[in-house]
Amino acid sequence: MTYGKDEFIVDCREAMKTLDGDGARQSICVSMEKLLQNKDFIAENLGTDKEEGRHTVYRCEETGFNLLFHIFDAANGAPPHDHGASWAVYGQAVGHTDMTEWEYDDKADKLVVSKEYRLDPGKAGIFPPNAIHSIQYTAGARFVRVTGVDLETVTRRVFDADTHEMRTQNSNGAGFTAER
Repeated sequence: MTYGKDEFIVDCREAMKTLDGDGARQSICVSMEKLLQNKDFIAENLGTDKEEGRHTVYRCEETGFNLLFHIFDAANGAPPHDHGASWAVYGQAVGHTDMTEWEYDDKADKLVVSKEYRLDPGKAGIFPPNAIHSIQYTAGARFVRVTGVDLETVTRRVFDADTHEMRTQNSNGAGFTAER
C-alpha cells in the first residue's frame, strides 16, 4: 500500500499521543520524509494546478496538531520568526527552501545566525518551540508543514533581520506589537 496523507495523519496522531515532545517531532519528521517520497501524493495535493497559498488541510481535535500545504508560484520567504510555544516540521516537496536558524543575543540586543541549510525535495526539518528561523523559497516551491497547534492561537515573535526589532503577534491574531 502507498503511504499517503491519511497514513501520515495516523502516524502523526500516534506520535503525538505516545511520544514526548522531541520524540514526537522526530517521528513526524521521519514520517514526513516517507510521505514526500510519494510522487502521486505530491501531484494530487501540491501540483501546479493547485491554488497558490497556505492551506490548512487537517486539524487534529484530539492532539491539536495541524497539517498545512504551502503552494507558492513566486519566490519569497519569511523574516526571522518563531512559533511561540508551538513547533513546526517542514517538508520540502518541490523546489527548495533555504533555512536560517537564529539565536537572540540579549547582551548585544541582536539576532545572530546559528545555522544555515537548504531543504531539498524529500527532506524535512524540525523547529522546536520558540526556535527563531527564517525561510527563503524558490519560485514554484511546494512544502508540507505540521505545527503543534493552530499558530493563530499562540503568541509568536517576528524580528526585523536588519534592525533586530521584535514584534509579537497576539494569540487572538489581532496583529503585531513592536517591542525592543
